[in-house]
Amino acid sequence: MARVGLSALFTSIAGRYGGGVFRNWKGLNVLGVLPDSVNNPNSTKQVKARGLLNCCSKKWSALGVAVKEQWAAVATYLTDQWGNYENETGTHQVIRTPRGPYTALGALVSIHSLLGSVEAWDCEDAISDAPVGVTAPSNPLNLAASGDTDGIDVTWDDPASWGVSGNAGYVRIWAKSENGAYFAQLSGSVAAATEAYEITELVPAGGDEPIVLKAGLYFIQADAVNAEGLRSAPSAVVKCVIAAPPV
Repeated sequence: MARVGLSALFTSIAGRYGGGVFRNWKGLNVLGVLPDSVNNPNSTKQVKARGLLNCCSKKWSALGVAVKEQWAAVATYLTDQWGNYENETGTHQVIRTPRGPYTALGALVSIHSLLGSVEAWDCEDAISDAPVGVTAPSNPLNLAASGDTDGIDVTWDDPASWGVSGNAGYVRIWAKSENGAYFAQLSGSVAAATEAYEITELVPAGGDEPIVLKAGLYFIQADAVNAEGLRSAPSAVVKCVIAAPPV
């Protein structure tokens, strides 16, 4: 990563230049390398995500006032939940936490995206009841990771609580490589009481499909989602150095 020293004629610089891109990083103007390609904006997930937004927007207009007020209450809770959590705290935060404040429609979209995978969403699906009075689960504990290029074995303890009036849901495992070869991404979702998951492949930067792991340093993090669609704060980040398995 190159650092850019600006003269008195310039106070900031941003945007693409040649094969790189200028951006501000912790108060410094830096030049990063652009990937050879970008993720496909018309991938299945991207298309379904846009479809989810369109469906929720159309269904929202048909909801009654009382139901909209319930979703407004959920939006207030979500805004308060994340309001004191600084986005991407720490040097190697893997999970990007939500940015508030939430709108009522935004809360509806958020909850429905967590109740099921984006790929499973269908515009004919009914809107779920607003989880008024339900709180988020606590975060997974004692996250640990070890392995080699054949796979990273991740273990944890499920949340001590799935939230007030909440029911057991699932734990999500996130990962990224230290060298940027694999961007921060959701690796998998595991049902409650499983407490173990193996990462065998990840989507590389600029790619669309997952590939096998390469030797290097990885950062792993987890969060939990209860059956009502509320997500926990992220767990602590753990580091895992992997190499090729012995022959």
